[in-house]
Amino acid sequence: MGETCASDVSSNVNSVHARPSSALPSAVIAEDDDEPPSSGPSHRSPQVIPYTAFVHTPSLATDGATIAPVSKKLEALKEKIPFVRSATEKAEDSEQSVALQAPTKSQIIFSRLKTLFTPVKALGPEPTYAASFKATVRYTPLNFCLLFIPVSWALHYTHQSATLIFVFSCLGIIPLAALLGFGTEQVAHRTSSTVGGLLNATLGNVVEMIIAGIALKECNLELVQSSLLGGLLSNMLLVLGMAFIVGGFRFHSQEFQPMVAQLNSSLMTVSVISLIIPAAFHEYLEDRLQPGAELPILLQLSRGSAVLLILIYFAYLVFQFYSHNHLFVDTETISTATLGTRSLSRTTTTTTTSSECEQPTLQADPEVAFTDSNVQHLKLNAWYSLILLVAVTALCYLTAECLVDSLEGLIEAHPSVSTEWITLIIIPVISNAAEHTTAVIVASKGKFDLAMSVAIGSCIQIALFVIPVLVLVAWGMDKPLTLLFDPLETLVLFFSVILVKFSVEDGKAHWMSGVVLVGVYCLLALSFWNFPDAPRMLQGSELTCS
Repeated sequence: MGETCASDVSSNVNSVHARPSSALPSAVIAEDDDEPPSSGPSHRSPQVIPYTAFVHTPSLATDGATIAPVSKKLEALKEKIPFVRSATEKAEDSEQSVALQAPTKSQIIFSRLKTLFTPVKALGPEPTYAASFKATVRYTPLNFCLLFIPVSWALHYTHQSATLIFVFSCLGIIPLAALLGFGTEQVAHRTSSTVGGLLNATLGNVVEMIIAGIALKECNLELVQSSLLGGLLSNMLLVLGMAFIVGGFRFHSQEFQPMVAQLNSSLMTVSVISLIIPAAFHEYLEDRLQPGAELPILLQLSRGSAVLLILIYFAYLVFQFYSHNHLFVDTETISTATLGTRSLSRTTTTTTTSSECEQPTLQADPEVAFTDSNVQHLKLNAWYSLILLVAVTALCYLTAECLVDSLEGLIEAHPSVSTEWITLIIIPVISNAAEHTTAVIVASKGKFDLAMSVAIGSCIQIALFVIPVLVLVAWGMDKPLTLLFDPLETLVLFFSVILVKFSVEDGKAHWMSGVVLVGVYCLLALSFWNFPDAPRMLQGSELTCS
């Protein structure tokens, strides 16, 4: 029996090795039907399949002929076996249903717009009106300065000292600006971070727009230009610098979207170019023009530039809210103390449209996650927030009117104080109290993208929207407001934009970056202290406004 098994094995081996594989085609190698089986009557010899049989060779002419019988067999199998037929039909129906359920363009647009007004965090219970009023009163200790508002009104309408009117008006505007920021923050909690940043930037500029509007109505064109340009410098250098410093006390490194930072720098560069062109035109072409020809050319240039800047700003809003809204998301940095060292973990919240995943994702270190970290506790009722914003805006208008009217008397009473220093430094700092507070608070919480949106977003709005709109409004009022700012102010703004660009273009910042920005702002404040008060001249004649 053993000999029989050995002979069978040897015969099998011999039959395999004796078969010349080179003479056979590169397909499945099998025995010939005419030859007897090599392993006996009850066993078939193993088929030898070369490696090339598994490799697809495009040059083979048998590919098409091979696919056709397979498809025919599949059709026949579907006819014979009902289960295969029903499964195949279900698969085809599911593919058709998926194609039919694809979102339309209008649904995608609606979904993207819906995400703009969807809060990132779940909202807590809505406060009552009584609780909202208590939260307003207790919001900041500066609320006691609200008592100075009626004092400034009384001094203004009784024609008292201009210095006292200016001081009490400034003290009254500071808490109003803070309450504007508080109300805006509570409204922004009910929207996305993108809309919240726009609301903070817009309502944070309310005081500046009111002061500029009142000055334009009274034909004080230099105050209009200086206050708005001072607002740009204050937001870029002071507000952003303080946000970096306060954030640096808690976080070793502050990260934000580098692409958004580069875009903001580019937009600010565009705004500076729109101011440099009229200044260069005035400096180098003034003597080559006919007398009285410069002002009409400057007005035409400024009004055309204003329209272009407004179009660029609207394009930026489309970019921010629709086409690339995924870039403008919250980036939070969580600071944890581990073994005496400070470690950083970055938390990014992303929001997509319905065509993608529509659920915001939050990734954080479990050791530092809190149970209520995903719940936003509200302090103000929704309607109360809107009423507060309207009331504070009205109070700002009345108080700012007293402040603007007192400037002339203040300069006459204190000739050693430069007008440019007051309009370029003091008034913008007071007006930006809301943005200053908001940017510092959100930076201390690790929301550096939102801090950038408040500070730099406010600059973009002033440069690309507020100033151009005022130029067009002055056109309608027949007032000669142009984009020809003071040459020194324009030069200072240009270098400030370059400094901010170098500070944020890599998407990272630290407290030393804030020290540099604030230090430059202090240098500017010192330089404008002794700035001479001289009327704006065009071709040797003073620019008049009526």
